[in-house]
Amino acid sequence: MGDRPMGARRQADEASERATFWDEKFGRNPELFGTAPNAFVAAQAHRLAPESRVLELGAGEGRNAVFLALLGHDVTVVDVSPVALDGARRLADEKNADLTLVRADASRWHPGAHWDAVVTTFLHLLPEDRPRLWQRIDDLLVPGGLLIGLFFRPEQRTEGYTSGGPPTPDRLVTLDELHAHYADWTFHVAEAPETHLSDGMMEGPAAVVQVVAQKPG
Repeated sequence: MGDRPMGARRQADEASERATFWDEKFGRNPELFGTAPNAFVAAQAHRLAPESRVLELGAGEGRNAVFLALLGHDVTVVDVSPVALDGARRLADEKNADLTLVRADASRWHPGAHWDAVVTTFLHLLPEDRPRLWQRIDDLLVPGGLLIGLFFRPEQRTEGYTSGGPPTPDRLVTLDELHAHYADWTFHVAEAPETHLSDGMMEGPAAVVQVVAQKPG
């Protein structure tokens, strides 16, 4: 067989590097982000219709996914790190929750299926990769589906917050970026507050963007 095209090789190498990075972090720090759901996800879960099909992208060790599964939703988790997915499997077993676990690069995954809601928290890509992620979310949602998203904004770095996140502001997200990509969506929540995180290693005041956006029906 011939070599894969250069673009495919580069994408595979990038995914492998991300997996190795997160494998090492989760391997050194089990329950890296804690086992309780993120407070914003928990507060917005009431917006989901009963027994929704929910997809969490960049799910890590599954704390949000397990919470949503225990509410009665059909939850699929996607993460590039097998170590993180092992943690999600353990947490689901401990809580007696049913999850579907998928190892994949969230921004490039093409499952041929659709969900009622996509949840993603602190999934931070480089600027050139984010448009693909935003489009992937659009493609994965049914008409009328919800995006529940939480991200650090650039002020997390430029204003000296120490509660976590990528080391450089170019990986962080603004409300303007989300509004621009999802221009025809309905934003039920679109905020850029300072909040207090209590998410495992991410602890303390933080500059975030939090959205609940609905795809046109």
